[in-house]
Formats: sequence, C-alpha cells, structure tokens
Amino acid sequence: MIRTNRKHLEERCRERGYSLEEVMPCVVKQEGDLWTIDPDHPAYPASKRSGSGPGSILAGILKGMGLAPVESCKCKGRAKKMDLWGPDGCEKHMDEILGWLAEEAAKRKLPFVKWPAKKVVELAIARARKAQKGG
Repeated sequence: MIRTNRKHLEERCRERGYSLEEVMPCVVKQEGDLWTIDPDHPAYPASKRSGSGPGSILAGILKGMGLAPVESCKCKGRAKKMDLWGPDGCEKHMDEILGWLAEEAAKRKLPFVKWPAKKVVELAIARARKAQKGG
C-alpha cells in the first residue's frame, strides 16, 4: 500500500494519460487529502498509455490530412507536451495549441483558419477522453 497526497496521484494520472475518476478503484482509503492506494490494483496507473493522449491523437489526425511532422518542426515535442497535459490541460491551453498550429502553418506557407483548427484539436481531445474511459 502507498500513502500519498491526493495531488500526487492526480499528477501520476496526468503524466500517464489517465483520469482520476478512472483510477479511483485503486484508492483504498481517503483521510482528507492523504490517501492510501493499492499499487497492485488493476486500476492503478502503473504505466504510461501510449498513443492515446490528445497530442498523439492530434498528430495522427493531422498526418491523415497530409500534415506529417518534418525535420525542422517542434511537432513531436508539442504532441508529447499535450499528452502530458491530458484532455483537461489541453482545453486550458487551447490558445497556446492553436498558436503552435498557426506558427507551423505559417512556416509551411499553408493557410490557417482558427475555427476549423480548434475543431480538430477538440476532436483529438474528445478521442483522448474516450480512450481514457476504455472506449
């Protein structure tokens, strides 16, 4: 058993692509913000989910549109950052993400329209949430 502060479990969830709600079955006891956790429980976020974060999903959507990362872009690092933020963090950082997309479009001399770009990011976030729920 592990005794830890709730915020540490929340951080572990974010790092590994899980929602707190999803891992709650591994929480054995709650005493305020001090929680007892069973790391052997199947719901414990023991490893990082791969490819199911919003950044990875967005990269896949863009690649499907013919917009794959190139040598000079920061795309892969930004996708990893989005995966670490998770769906909620990406919603909070939406303007920053759209700024990245606008910046990359300008470098590639491609048109950029904020509304459709936002819809694509929202789609990636929705798919990441669905993946977190096991669907």
